[in-house]
Amino acid sequence: MDTTHRTVTNVVLGLVFVVGLGLTAYLIAGSWGSLYWLFDCVAGVVAGVLALLRGPRRTWPAASGLAVAAVAAVVARVADLPQEPGPVTALALAVLVGAGVRTLPGPQAAAIAAGGFTVVVGTWLTALPDAMGFTAVTVLNTVTWLVAVALGITLRAVGRAS
Repeated sequence: MDTTHRTVTNVVLGLVFVVGLGLTAYLIAGSWGSLYWLFDCVAGVVAGVLALLRGPRRTWPAASGLAVAAVAAVVARVADLPQEPGPVTALALAVLVGAGVRTLPGPQAAAIAAGGFTVVVGTWLTALPDAMGFTAVTVLNTVTWLVAVALGITLRAVGRAS
């Protein structure tokens, strides 16, 4: 990927993060009231910045993003905040997992994918017993992880073939 393509991709991704954070903050403030939206935005900003800092063969942004999402899920559950990881954090984590699976050496790529799966399972566990775990957040996190792993594996295979 050339520098121009990477820059354009990051600008678009950054805009999606900003719009997503604004919309999520608005919706959480409207449904939960007060400053409940603030925690989701902080987690989303940190995960989004890490996603923008990703690069080929970089393990630390993906590992850090996984840690942010996991901590956000636990803190939200303990503090009775809206369920985490929120939409922007989930998207950022999907970018990090997909990039990690695509570019990292096999064992590290597998560890990143497994870490993403652990966050997904944790998200489901924080949703229990409500609706047997089926919430918009759990479904969104599951789908984004599945797509990230599938795209990462596909792009890895295409890169090897060419």
